[in-house]
Amino acid sequence: MKVRLKPSVVALCLTGLLTTPVLAAVTQAQYDKLNAEIASMQRELKSLKTAKSIHNNTDGNPLAPDTYQMRRKVSSSHATPNPTTGVPEERPYRLTGQDLRQLISEEREYLPFDMDVPGQAFVSTGPYVGVPIQYAGSNLVINSPSVNTDLQLLGIRKAISKQLQAMGGEIFKEPYHSHLLLSGVVEGQANYTNIGGQPSTSTIDVTNVSLDAFFLGPSNWTLGFIEFTYNNAPPNGDVFDSSSQYTVANSRVLINKAFITIGDLNKSPVYGTVGQMYVPFGRYSSVMVSDPLTKLVARTKARAILLGLQQQGTNAFYGATYIFRGDSHAASVSKINNGGLNLGYKFGGWFHGDVGAGVIGNIADSGDMQLGNNFQNFEQIVHRVPAYNLRGILSFGDHIDFIGEWVGASTKFNPNDMSFDNHGAKPSAIDTELAYSFYITENTPSNVGIGYSHSNQSLSLGIPMARYYLEFSTSIWRNTLQSLELRHDRHYAASHTGNGPTGDADAPGACTSAVCSQSGKDDNAITAQFDYYF
Repeated sequence: MKVRLKPSVVALCLTGLLTTPVLAAVTQAQYDKLNAEIASMQRELKSLKTAKSIHNNTDGNPLAPDTYQMRRKVSSSHATPNPTTGVPEERPYRLTGQDLRQLISEEREYLPFDMDVPGQAFVSTGPYVGVPIQYAGSNLVINSPSVNTDLQLLGIRKAISKQLQAMGGEIFKEPYHSHLLLSGVVEGQANYTNIGGQPSTSTIDVTNVSLDAFFLGPSNWTLGFIEFTYNNAPPNGDVFDSSSQYTVANSRVLINKAFITIGDLNKSPVYGTVGQMYVPFGRYSSVMVSDPLTKLVARTKARAILLGLQQQGTNAFYGATYIFRGDSHAASVSKINNGGLNLGYKFGGWFHGDVGAGVIGNIADSGDMQLGNNFQNFEQIVHRVPAYNLRGILSFGDHIDFIGEWVGASTKFNPNDMSFDNHGAKPSAIDTELAYSFYITENTPSNVGIGYSHSNQSLSLGIPMARYYLEFSTSIWRNTLQSLELRHDRHYAASHTGNGPTGDADAPGACTSAVCSQSGKDDNAITAQFDYYF
């Protein structure tokens, strides 16, 4: 008998979302034979329906090879006329044991995976998570939100599944086992900074290298994600002497995110995630190259358990609740002591957007506050400090986008933990941005954006009091972004003091002593950035 590849395999190879997989090495003779087989298969029946598994029936009970049944669609050679209507009908096609063994043998010889052996996955490149490579009626978001990655992946899988089904594919139906999407980014920057009151600096750096591994299956309800990234900072004491500035000697690869998600948005709006991730407190979307001050104050990464809900449709509510053990604690011992709630609503139309709010139990677990304590885990503080978040992304048509976000502590820190002008600090920050999207040519999407960020009582984090920025971004080549940013930072006045977390010592104006102050001077920076996504 003649054998053709399952339609799902052909659909997967053709879909634009999953580009052509790398085939296992074969000889030239096998390659020529495969081409001949494919040409012959294309002349065969238009579709071939198989049972759920070659070795199992729909109930999961083994079937002997010589009793395995396949049902073909109607064709001129296998159609049986109905004696009443005269219309050809489907009839069972019996696959013999010899045919089955031949099918399995050829499948394993020519395909890069075995459909019935768990662990032999289909490996392919896929879309970089959260980054719109080309326009889809929206602006180019350079600082892709790092929160809600699990929800983004569920949406990507749903979109892939819908397209494959529209093309007649069934690759995401069990038991077609696991598939692996690899994606990533390489990012380079050239920067010049005129530091107020100090000599100017300039640098060329590789600011981001990330490799994402997105696991789909084997069940429709499971997915996994790992993001490998590298450290571009100068080495610290555990690599070389702490005073060394031999930056390229660091470049250590680390795992930034790693989690498992259970959910299927095709069947249920509820999902759950466990692992290491940025918890959904804030969104921190930006069209700028530099980070908004809201992100520097409050973004929190943790090993958490999350339960979320995402309604489907153009107008939909979403939400998530999560818990984790923070690195800071008020009790004598550390335990699960932090968590939060995130709620939002997205809507469509000419005027479309996404608005939301959130709360977290203790902002002291944010990344910048923990990095400022020399990576000390289980830092004991006098009392926990909850925080709130308000945010919105509003779009007018396909060209104008407004981003606004506020984060702030609900109460003051104890002065011994974090202070501002000799009293307990109550850090907060706001970010506002306006962007206009357009095409320079038919295939060159671009945008221009202007933004303003402001922090309050955050001197101890080593971040500026105000940040003004102007940026231009374009995509000359597909899967790339070219960006130019002009930034003006205004620091806290020299009369202000603070203590507590000392911020990132590599940041301009960072505090590195027990009692911190800033110069009150202004910094100006020009940054050119090139991103290549794959």
